[in-house]
Amino acid sequence: MDRYLKHVEKYRGTTAQELEGNLDLAWVIEHGLQLCIQIVLDIGSYILAEEGIVVDEYGDVFAELAKLTVLPAEFARDISGMAGFRNILVHEYARVNKAKVAEVLNRRLGNFREFARYIIKYQIPGPPLTESLFAHYDFPHMGQECLQVPT
Repeated sequence: MDRYLKHVEKYRGTTAQELEGNLDLAWVIEHGLQLCIQIVLDIGSYILAEEGIVVDEYGDVFAELAKLTVLPAEFARDISGMAGFRNILVHEYARVNKAKVAEVLNRRLGNFREFARYIIKYQIPGPPLTESLFAHYDFPHMGQECLQVPT
């Protein structure tokens, strides 16, 4: 996630109007955000599965993590829209609200780092979580480079 987040952060300050007028720029930012959100959802789903909890919808991941006290309830509520935003980026890409993309880019990227900090604090059975987030766990569908803790 660190790699993707650092790349997206280079575009902070981009406006909705710039995104509307530059398809290349919009695609870079939207895809980067999509990947960061997907990693968050995959990590959350993994922790829930380790705890024996299965969610039917990505939208339930954050509330379930809060129930386990992995995330504070208020933070889980604050980031609960990530799942829906990811779905829009993936499935409704022709109708993405550029103002929303600009808002996430310019005001909400810190949520990814905050999420990583809470995950590191949470201990699941097995080796302790460290600065190389989930380095001891096998995520066959993700390269290990995306699981580094954002700095």
